[in-house]
Amino acid sequence: MIPRLPRFAALLLTLMVTSISLFAADASPSLLPALVTEDLEVVESVGVFGQPIQTVHGKLRNVSSESAYTDISLRAEIYDTDEAVIGEGFGVPVDACGAGWLPDYRLAPGESARFEIALEVFETDAQIRHVDVFVTALATEPQAAVALPEGFTRLSDQPVVEVEWLDEVRLRYGTGCERHPFMAWEWMETGIEATAPVPVEHPRAAAVTPALLERLGAGEPAEVEHAFVRFAPDGERLVFQNDINDLLTAGADGRFQRVVQRALHNRTLQGIYWQPEGRFLAYYFGGYGDPVVYFTATAEAQPISASPANNRPSQIVPGISRDANRAVIAGTFGEGEGYYITVFNNGFFEKLFDGAPPGNNYPAPLLVTDPATELVSRIYVALDDESGAARLMCFNRDDDTLRDLAPLPLELAEEERAAWWISPDERKVALAATGLHSGLWLIDLEVLPDCAG
Repeated sequence: MIPRLPRFAALLLTLMVTSISLFAADASPSLLPALVTEDLEVVESVGVFGQPIQTVHGKLRNVSSESAYTDISLRAEIYDTDEAVIGEGFGVPVDACGAGWLPDYRLAPGESARFEIALEVFETDAQIRHVDVFVTALATEPQAAVALPEGFTRLSDQPVVEVEWLDEVRLRYGTGCERHPFMAWEWMETGIEATAPVPVEHPRAAAVTPALLERLGAGEPAEVEHAFVRFAPDGERLVFQNDINDLLTAGADGRFQRVVQRALHNRTLQGIYWQPEGRFLAYYFGGYGDPVVYFTATAEAQPISASPANNRPSQIVPGISRDANRAVIAGTFGEGEGYYITVFNNGFFEKLFDGAPPGNNYPAPLLVTDPATELVSRIYVALDDESGAARLMCFNRDDDTLRDLAPLPLELAEEERAAWWISPDERKVALAATGLHSGLWLIDLEVLPDCAG
């Protein structure tokens, strides 16, 4: 069994039939069947002072087709085997990382929200039989649906943190908190025809065994998250970081470890972005607005770029080519603020176009290489327009023109993120976002205006 962080460790309680009483705050109490709970679980974690904490985790789904709900609060009652109340708890809807939404959070028709209820048991030696959950909320008018541009299809309304293209028509995606181990994410598979997503187990999850984690120096549950284990999608090796943030690669069983980069003790690893044949980008920053430091290498621990200290820092997450030898970064350099392209193995550095970087929580540029010349021919970027709305744009290197292709369905707070992945045939893009306006969208580049004009 895979060791999990304390927040994921299931408490050995049996949840019997859970009753849900929903009351409109502006009316006499009446049953509102529009909100239903799903996936209820009682988990145990450790508080800041080392005390055990018990919490009900679950999902609240709005099955109404007419009303949204806001000002949502939840209450739990804990019963023993004699049906006596032996504890209670209070909670709210939360994001994927467990942070509570503000009271004006709106649960739209057909959508679901995670929630957490902190429990307090009055009698420590009591035998818990079941926990009942009660919800109060205000019914309100749903916000008008935002029409997607032609060529865009929404695949999910959940916080999607990772996408893996399986081939030109199928992809797998993970939802959850980006800080959690990939084994804790909920994985789905779907196709470009927008077929209903199918829940799946990630094929690498079973490989994360206690023996593997011990070899990686992550034998304790609290160390699993920090290890940042990521498997190469098309290989048999993985990358991870040790307790002092050195980045290493290893075989799928944790043996044959090789150091990629050291002296990263004061850096926070934020992501690993894979390209074919085990090439990857590792990028680091502290928070929104911080410069991004980065490097590229292979799962065999062969460096491609220089070390982070010798790469120009970027105001955005860099976009890299398939061979991980070219990168597009943004910031203020010799020719002023804008987007620049660099080639790692020969020191080439050139400005592409003027533009204000939107921030390190936006999708990184997508680089498309001309197979005949092996040069980057076009670059897809996410930029803000004058009103602050996100736009999909494409820079054509043949005529040095930046073309506006379509609006993007992104509304990101500073702590929220978006990323995208281009399909193997470079005809589709999977755009993912976390936060209040989470989702996964499929973008058909062939339907959009031509990047060549």
